[in-house]
Amino acid sequence: MQEIVKIFKALSDENRVRILVILSQRNICRKGISRHLGISDSAVSQHISVLKSAGLITGVKEGYFVKYRINKDVFNEGKNFLELFLDNNSVEINSLLKDGITELRCYSECKSANRCYKREDLENESLFSSKRG
Repeated sequence: MQEIVKIFKALSDENRVRILVILSQRNICRKGISRHLGISDSAVSQHISVLKSAGLITGVKEGYFVKYRINKDVFNEGKNFLELFLDNNSVEINSLLKDGITELRCYSECKSANRCYKREDLENESLFSSKRG
C-alpha cells in the first residue's frame, strides 16, 4: 500500500506530471526537461528525485548525462490499482478498508441521507422509518 500511495503523491504535482508527459514521448536529460518546461535545473532535480523515489522513472547514464525514462511496470501497477475501484466486489479493495468493513452504507444518523446515492437501498431496508414517523 505504501508504494501505491507514494506513486499517487508523486503524481500530485503539475510539473511532475508535465515531466512524465515529456518522458512519455522521449528519453531526455534533466537539462532538456528544464529547458522544455522553463523551470530551473534545481526544481527539475527535485521533481526527478520524487519521481525516482516513487519508481515512476529511471535514469540511465549516457556519457556525461543521465537520460530519464518512464518505468512502465510501475505505471501498470498504478493502473491495475485504479481498475480495482471499478470492481465493487474486489477482494483487494475490501482488504484495504479499516476494521475489516466489507459493507459500506449510510445509517439513519447520516446528515446527507436525503442526497445519498444509496437512498433506494436505505428506503428498502426501512432505516429511516423511525425519523419519518
